[in-house]
Amino acid sequence: MKITVFEKEGNTIKFVIDGISEGLMNSLRRISMVGVPTMAIEEVAFTKNSSVLYDEIIAHRLGLIPLTTDLKSYNLPNECKCGGKGCALCQVKFKLSAKGPKVVYSGDLKTSDPKVKPVYDKIPIVKLLEGQELKLTATAVLGYGREHSKWSTGLMTYYYFPKVVSGKKASELKEPKDAKGLKEYLEKVKKLENLGEIETEPVEDKFVVGFESWGQLDHKTILLKAVSNLSKRLKAFDKALK
Repeated sequence: MKITVFEKEGNTIKFVIDGISEGLMNSLRRISMVGVPTMAIEEVAFTKNSSVLYDEIIAHRLGLIPLTTDLKSYNLPNECKCGGKGCALCQVKFKLSAKGPKVVYSGDLKTSDPKVKPVYDKIPIVKLLEGQELKLTATAVLGYGREHSKWSTGLMTYYYFPKVVSGKKASELKEPKDAKGLKEYLEKVKKLENLGEIETEPVEDKFVVGFESWGQLDHKTILLKAVSNLSKRLKAFDKALK
């Protein structure tokens, strides 16, 4: 198997993976998005809320704020020594206190652990008018995207690598052997194919992959953890069969 990264910008990475079946590729896609744990706010306790939004709406917005995740320091609630009751090894506390007039942003959340904080500071939560106030405490825990989208790591897509087989401009397209010209090659193939000037066929064990992370974890951590979790699940399945 060979992986060639041809584009990386911010939270987005694109690469070509060669020597993998479609079934395994799709399994990697799914587990990368919903099978790697991240931190997200799960419970919110309001002390005061005189804004125009109900408590439930604000709590929902808080839950969807991506949080930087420290997988080494925290356990999943159901795997923690506390038995899921809540402790410093499986929970992070947040506080928010704001008075209007102002727009309350994700950056206004105060965390009990600097390693776990909003990925982006300018996500609007609510607009407070003169005299309105919002006070709350929130609890963040690890969870999986398969349980709720707020724990999703990002969005991964893929398609078969296109092999040029015919067309009047087919001779102009030579597949690059390294990452340097791969992006330009794929863009040119797509453009000429849409114009009807070339025809392509899919390479069955080669895929072009795009992955946009929401920012809780870096791409490498997500992919390595996804492979590790997939391996564990396959071993568990093998054991169950036996």
